[in-house]
Amino acid sequence: MNEITSKTKQTIKVSCCIIIYENKALILRRDHNGPRNGLWEFPGGKEENETAVECAIREVYEEIEYKIDKIKFIAEVFKEYKDINIKLSAYVSYSGRIFRPKLKVHDKYKWELISQLDKSIFPKANQDIIDILINNGY
Repeated sequence: MNEITSKTKQTIKVSCCIIIYENKALILRRDHNGPRNGLWEFPGGKEENETAVECAIREVYEEIEYKIDKIKFIAEVFKEYKDINIKLSAYVSYSGRIFRPKLKVHDKYKWELISQLDKSIFPKANQDIIDILINNGY
């Protein structure tokens, strides 16, 4: 009798925050060794014994040294990748100004028109969020 070994992919809970000024969203380019290196993303990261909101606020500060005042839930999406599964909670926060983020784990940033976000290459988990932003007038 053959023994079948099943390798179950890990599901990681991640939160992000879309920072918006007027009709533009801040996007960051990933700069690390990993399967999604070089793709654009919203600031955020893995939840660490905290709520999704707390994670989004903490990760934004850790990644770009920007403090979130108010935050609003947009959506939660689940995506399967070859290596992991991602459960992404997305939030939005409005900024009173365009600012230059202090990049810690990214190599580039840009303020992109929301209507043009689908022109940049993002991880799959972000695609549903981008559709929501574009189709709902954020």
